[in-house]
Amino acid sequence: MDLSNLNDKQKEAVLHEKGPLLVVAGAGSGKTRVLTTSISYLIKEKFVNPTNILAITFTNKAANEMKERISNLLNEDVSHLWIGTFHSICARILRMNINKIGYDNNFTIYDTNDQKTLVKEIIKDLNYKDEISPKEALNVISFCKNKSISPEEFLNINTFYAKQEEYYKIYKNYEKKKFEYNSLDFDDLILKTLDLFAIDPDTLKYYQNKFEYVYVDEYQDTNKSQYELIKAIGKLHNNITVVGDADQSIYSFRGADINNILDFEKDFKNAKTIKLEQNYRSTSNIINVANKLIRNNTERKDKNLWTSQNDGSEVLYKKSSVESEEGKFVIDEINSLLNDGYKLKDMAILYRMNAQSRIFEEYLMKNLLDYKVVGGLKFYDRKEIKDLISYLKVLVNPKDDISLKRIINEPKKGIGNKTIENLEKEASKLGFSLTELVCDPSLFSNLPTKLKTSCEKFYNPLSEIFDNYKDYKIVDLIEEVLDKSGYIKALEESYSVENRSRIDNLNEFISSAAEYESNNPDDNIHDYLENLSLLSDLDKTEESDDSISLMTIHSAKGLEFKVCFVVGMDDGLFPSKRSIDEGNIEEERRLCYVAITRAMEKLYLSSAEIRRQFGQAVYYKPSRFLSEIKSSIKQIDQDKTSAYSPYVKMRSNEAYMRDKARESVLKKNTVKQSSKEEFSIGDKIVHTKWGEGMIVQIKKSDDGNELVVAFDKKGLKKLNQDYAPIKRI
Repeated sequence: MDLSNLNDKQKEAVLHEKGPLLVVAGAGSGKTRVLTTSISYLIKEKFVNPTNILAITFTNKAANEMKERISNLLNEDVSHLWIGTFHSICARILRMNINKIGYDNNFTIYDTNDQKTLVKEIIKDLNYKDEISPKEALNVISFCKNKSISPEEFLNINTFYAKQEEYYKIYKNYEKKKFEYNSLDFDDLILKTLDLFAIDPDTLKYYQNKFEYVYVDEYQDTNKSQYELIKAIGKLHNNITVVGDADQSIYSFRGADINNILDFEKDFKNAKTIKLEQNYRSTSNIINVANKLIRNNTERKDKNLWTSQNDGSEVLYKKSSVESEEGKFVIDEINSLLNDGYKLKDMAILYRMNAQSRIFEEYLMKNLLDYKVVGGLKFYDRKEIKDLISYLKVLVNPKDDISLKRIINEPKKGIGNKTIENLEKEASKLGFSLTELVCDPSLFSNLPTKLKTSCEKFYNPLSEIFDNYKDYKIVDLIEEVLDKSGYIKALEESYSVENRSRIDNLNEFISSAAEYESNNPDDNIHDYLENLSLLSDLDKTEESDDSISLMTIHSAKGLEFKVCFVVGMDDGLFPSKRSIDEGNIEEERRLCYVAITRAMEKLYLSSAEIRRQFGQAVYYKPSRFLSEIKSSIKQIDQDKTSAYSPYVKMRSNEAYMRDKARESVLKKNTVKQSSKEEFSIGDKIVHTKWGEGMIVQIKKSDDGNELVVAFDKKGLKKLNQDYAPIKRI
């Protein structure tokens, strides 16, 4: 078998045949090539029966890629090989043996919806319907299973859960019901396999004999049960090869234990360690920054990445005064790169928290640049943001039944679809909209008791706001709605990662509103909602093959881009305040290392001195990580140039031509002012009051032609073409 395409260390790992092996694989060092070539070499050169090899990955994508590469190397079908995720391998074992621990072999595997249905049933039986949501309960159950904690153990340990006894009862009943229904959830697949091996030693011995060689990818991400599974199966032959990088261990919140890889040589006697340190992804300057950063960690296997590539571009750092300037800087650089020949799909904006995407999404939309949020929803598509906007819409529009139906039972008040249908019937009889009925005590006070009570549950906490919403400032109104509706409280009561993220998003929404209010002090809630609608309208273009990727750094793991912007490099943001408080800086530094090593050619780092939190200005120091790499990065000052480049005007035509909903408008995307001056999408203009902006949309209306302009400081505004005091610049 030809191994000439491997470097010396890769070749050494492939040729290792007997005994435990730890391959410390640095970022971009070709670990997948080593894994697939090792397995192919055993089959082709050592004549090992393919069915005696077990290879475990973390994702179906990685498993399929491994099978495809091995198939190409061997030039034969390898679908019969035991290559798969932990869950798929365990499901395969259980399908043949689970009858030995009391289940039928035709068991069902519950998906998330099945789990939710079952937990709903249990919550109802326990009369916890108004106290605990199915999602909250499932988060607790999954947390326990990732830590291999049984219901009884959960009850007897100290946790941060306020309703520990209630969760215990739900968890216990959940396990009982699943057994009665002959069903398993995803987390059960590994745990029940371990139970099988403990209860039936003969089954364990069968698989120990069968799997002469065991390979594990991304070993640094394994949790307690996954570690126990690998050790149990591989114990007999002891030919266990694990590939991973302690410097990329970033999933402790999912139960991953970095000690599994750090202690490999202690756990597996006579283990050999091979380091893959040559990086094939990034330029030398990027690698030097990554090395300098990660050396500050103590929980790691020492290694030093290097590359044969040239130095490449300097790693640039921009310190902005405010977050809007940071957003503008990123857009300026993107436009400059586009003019230099890069494509949007070559670039990624990486951030610590989902909520940070908002300002970059807005700048991208205003510049008509296509983007996608990887591993999540766009900011204004997120549930909590849509819920909050619906609350605001109901306040100002008593006929907006669509918005009311979205939030009448958010947070949960026991107002179901049947109740809403009955309320709609009553509203129709009276000749009012559903919203008018539910939000007017003089109308709902005469309804049947159950329907009246439902209206009171929604309206009464918000009654003062409904009566006086016009007197509120925009930010104050939003905060009052979140408080009086109980929306924030419901999120705070569930200590889940997902709900903490939702709170962060609402915080960012308030900050966005505060920025808008600061720039538009005379505007009211109607104006603000119109601005949001215009912003949303700009985003209704069809998906493009060429779009910039926005994602959290966790979502970026395993990906690579020619250009990366790592934003929000502020102490308290990255590293996060929570990690600082909990003394978990090393994992945050590993996360930063992962971010840096996604970049192939160009890397930008950015911070801002002032950011808004719940509408208030908060001062930040640059991230401590920046001081650790200070000598290897170049700090730059932003030129006072516009965020709108010549590329934008060209791009605008492409983006809008794709928007079928506006084809009638686009047949002619220039209009004339009374002065005979013509305007086109992408034109820079100046307004006598609002300053500079760019035309992002041109619409026909009964009152004349309408321009939508993205002003540098005032946001989006609609202008009547015939009367607006503007001129092209």
